[in-house]
Amino acid sequence: MTLWGLSAAAMAQLAALFGGLAFLLYLLKLRERLVPVSAHFLWDRVIKAGQRSLLARILRRVFSFLLQMLILGAVIITLGDPRAVSTADHPDRLVLLIDDSASMRSVDVPRGSKTVSRWEEAISKARGVILNKRDNDEIMLVTYSSRASSRSTWETDTASLLSSLDKLAPTDMPGELATGLAYAQEVLSAGTPGKVILFTDAAGEPDPDILWGPAPEDCKVGNGLDITGMDLHRVPLSITPQGANVAITQLAARPLPTDPDTGEVLFQAINTGDQAIRTRVDFYVDGNWRESRQLDIAAGGEKVFLIRLPLVGAQLEARLKSLDSETDPLAVDDRAWAVLPRKPQPRMLFVGRENLFLEAALLLLPGTIRKIAPEDYRPAVLEHCMDPVGDPCNLVIFNEYVPESVPPTPNQIWVHPAGDPKAKQPFAINSRSKENLQILWTGGHQPHPIMESVSMKDVNLWGESTAFQLAAKDRPLMQVDARGTVLSLLRTLPTGQRLVALGFSLHDSDFVLQISFPVFMLNLVNWTMGSTPGYTATYPTGEPREFFMDTNQLRYPDGDVLPISGAGLVLTPPRTGVYTFLKDGEPVQSIAASLLSPAESRIEPRPLELSCRTPPEWRNRFVIWKASSSVRWRPMLALLLAGFGFLIMGYLRGAWGALLAFLGAMSLGLVAVYLLLTWGYPAWVALMGAAFVLLCVEWWSYHRRITV
Repeated sequence: MTLWGLSAAAMAQLAALFGGLAFLLYLLKLRERLVPVSAHFLWDRVIKAGQRSLLARILRRVFSFLLQMLILGAVIITLGDPRAVSTADHPDRLVLLIDDSASMRSVDVPRGSKTVSRWEEAISKARGVILNKRDNDEIMLVTYSSRASSRSTWETDTASLLSSLDKLAPTDMPGELATGLAYAQEVLSAGTPGKVILFTDAAGEPDPDILWGPAPEDCKVGNGLDITGMDLHRVPLSITPQGANVAITQLAARPLPTDPDTGEVLFQAINTGDQAIRTRVDFYVDGNWRESRQLDIAAGGEKVFLIRLPLVGAQLEARLKSLDSETDPLAVDDRAWAVLPRKPQPRMLFVGRENLFLEAALLLLPGTIRKIAPEDYRPAVLEHCMDPVGDPCNLVIFNEYVPESVPPTPNQIWVHPAGDPKAKQPFAINSRSKENLQILWTGGHQPHPIMESVSMKDVNLWGESTAFQLAAKDRPLMQVDARGTVLSLLRTLPTGQRLVALGFSLHDSDFVLQISFPVFMLNLVNWTMGSTPGYTATYPTGEPREFFMDTNQLRYPDGDVLPISGAGLVLTPPRTGVYTFLKDGEPVQSIAASLLSPAESRIEPRPLELSCRTPPEWRNRFVIWKASSSVRWRPMLALLLAGFGFLIMGYLRGAWGALLAFLGAMSLGLVAVYLLLTWGYPAWVALMGAAFVLLCVEWWSYHRRITV
């Protein structure tokens, strides 16, 4: 039931005015009548009896006053024109648009003696809107962050809506208001127009590309989403900021090419508050502590650094902990994950002329090696490197042998390919020389990881040497000098294959006798096995990514396993943590997801503005009573009988009789209101009927001397 006449405040003023006047009238004493008597000693017993019944007379007057207040209350509420909220000729269609982004996890909403999260506050406000709805009002629950989705159909049943609401939970994705408004606009585009009620903390910068017309003339609005005409309302949240928020905004790790067991970690953190703060970052690998650093971050500042850590494991985790405060309003941005690349074991195939020094260097490396003669080489050999059902080769070495075509193996080493003059050369030759060339340039001040700690100054070449012609994206590794004569290069094909070419024979040089040779081979194999082009260590939550792999299950960070199809899978990580792709329960690949959003970590609430305007605040109807079309006869008859019973017992003398008469009047008044409302009469008619019943009881009790 809602008030369509006088407001609640106006009715309270009238009640105070007329109730106060009635109270003043009841303070007046009854005027005693003068009755002449022949002798006063004959009336002593009557006087003493009157003194004993003084308390009873006072209580009877109090109950009479309360009965008058009931009548006054019924008349004043009638002036408010109350109407039932059970149904309406034109029901509302409401879209409850709830922000479930990461910032809604912030714990900074006071509620009594404790502090709750913004999400709990939003759900509580949404529950109030649902409980306030009329029976035929339709409501749809929609949540949004980086993406928007319906959480219920158009529903009129309150219990079903509350059940769907209780199942909602916030995500770890950044919020995009335009995404939610566009979805709500699409939902309301078909059918009867409706209203959008927005539940958000309004954290982050306002979106200037949302046009909610008509916009003021001096307002600058982009050409993004146009929601002109949308009946948009907002529900404010009672947020009390709890201090600065420190967040991780970048985490990346890569193994060093020369030492894959050691990695270089890039870390960045920001302070979104207005005061400097001290914090500590802890690094963990597979749950084991590796390193800690203390950070002093200025107000609104950031801290970036590189650190080298032992990265023998599968997962890297960074955790922030404030040293100035015990509480952190938003905990989800205090942790970030990265999946460390697993270095594959080399499965090498050696094809070509024998070289004991080269083969000995390869045998010192981890992995497996298979050697075949040039006449036994077939491309099919690469498909199963060690046995007929084994894995394919990932590194092939052609020593002074050139196959008919470049194989699909991802990593290839070509030693003196020009030594086979009849073969088709995979590398363009610039010149040939039989001089004893001295290699003085191996990368300059920033050598390639393959040439790290490799010196060629003391290497002698006495055979034929080949100088290569560089292609567009080739990387020179060895040159006679800085001006040219390239004797070794690295080429990356469009298919991702990496080819390393050496322009001289190992038989016609003393390179294999130098200490730099095993270092060169170690660097070469570690680099080819330890890094993969395009590898990403961590993904931001809320950004869709496409994966192609042979998998049929996905394990979420909380342990839930979801059946999937690995062909063209698009994953938008909704939670922070590590996701694992499985094939029949066996791990195939893992990816890490972290928030890494400076905008979402700035949790200071701002006034919500769209096109330089603030949406009006949604106000629930003032509900007195929610009507029902069915009559509950048993409690109604019980109340009716109780009312008449109390009136009959009101014949008892004294205060007890007045109390029972008062209770009887209340019972009959409630019966009158209930019956008239159930029979379809307006609420004001029901209240006037109750006032009439109370007036009759008051008249009866007054003349029977029960309440006076």
